[in-house]
Amino acid sequence: MSVVVNDRSPQTNDENLDVLLQHATSPTESHSQSTSELTSASSPRVWSLGQHCPELDGVRGIAIAMVTLYRFGKELQPEHQAAYDIARSIGGFGSRGVDLFFVLSGFLITGILLHTKSSPGYFTNFIARRALRIFPLYFAALFVCLYVVPALLTAPAFELAKVDQFYLWAYCSNVRMAWTNAWCFGPLDHFWSLAVEEHFYLIWPAVIYFLSPKSLLRLTVATVLAVGLIRILASLRPEWTVAVDVLTVFRCDALCLGAMLAVLMQRGLKIERVRHIAMIGLPILVATAVVMVLSGKRWLTLPHSVFPVMWTILMAIVVTRTTNSPLSRILRLRGLQWLGKYSYGMYVVQLPLVTLLPLSLLASWLGARSTDGPWFGVLYIALLFAITCGLALLSYHALEKPFLKLKRFFGPMDAACPTTRVQ
Repeated sequence: MSVVVNDRSPQTNDENLDVLLQHATSPTESHSQSTSELTSASSPRVWSLGQHCPELDGVRGIAIAMVTLYRFGKELQPEHQAAYDIARSIGGFGSRGVDLFFVLSGFLITGILLHTKSSPGYFTNFIARRALRIFPLYFAALFVCLYVVPALLTAPAFELAKVDQFYLWAYCSNVRMAWTNAWCFGPLDHFWSLAVEEHFYLIWPAVIYFLSPKSLLRLTVATVLAVGLIRILASLRPEWTVAVDVLTVFRCDALCLGAMLAVLMQRGLKIERVRHIAMIGLPILVATAVVMVLSGKRWLTLPHSVFPVMWTILMAIVVTRTTNSPLSRILRLRGLQWLGKYSYGMYVVQLPLVTLLPLSLLASWLGARSTDGPWFGVLYIALLFAITCGLALLSYHALEKPFLKLKRFFGPMDAACPTTRVQ
């Protein structure tokens, strides 16, 4: 959702991490863990300090696929066949891909900042590199949607977004939504999540710079608990219905959960213990998440807590596996890697694309009298998905890539992992 995070400096390697982990465990745990390390000596862990982690690109690919399919699936009409209703219910999980983006961003950004906090130009380099990744496509998309599209087409939805455009240009669309208690930007509503991440990028470098890792860990835990409680209380008031979904103060817990995992990994996370806890807690969280989504209820915004915790546990499982594990091989699949690489562009264009190419327009193009047939919905989703991928590919190579080359002037922070991105 979405910024290149290739910024982990090559300060250590797997051997360093293994030493930290061994000293962080009890004698018994150290012995069993050392045995497992010897067994997997030829296969390093997925995540290690200063190394590019393609598995996280695969995680990002899953996240953008979830969000995109959810977005397009929402266009299917209620009167469609039962199969459509089932697909739309399952598609409810897709909206939680945003939570996965937040957790991933918190994990990677925190890792970058912890590694570079003693480097010259710590603040300047970080902000400049984030700006080069986010701003070009975002501002170009705003210009096209607010000025080019209305000039060429009759597009009331885009004209509506133009009324309060100041908030979009200032990365405060989520603030305006919260104030008006409405989704008031039409085809640009989804930019609320980019606003949340931008606020995080502005504040988090200072937090990490002035706090020790131990204090940072305490802060993330306290923030997660406090935000969850405050959000529940706020959800009881009708005038906060939209705010609890989009305002940074109500959604930063997912970012903090990712940050918490990053701190734990760098402080010498007890790998085997984490796996055991994850295997016990994950089925409970998954079952709870399924019930919440299929019920269609808000559950006092509890899903905003349940899903980020679930994604964090899954992330912990991913980054503590070895590179020859089945999970690692799945996340390294070429298709997921491709989606992860172009996920930012896909996220930016998908909602405007749905607005410009609604289901009814496709029906008129094909001369179809009805859109009820199951084949029609599949065709619509496939077509929009293909167009989204094409636009993301074009925007990356024509617009984003030239700006990314300028990052070399702001420190070699991502030399070790040139393709890892936070979206």
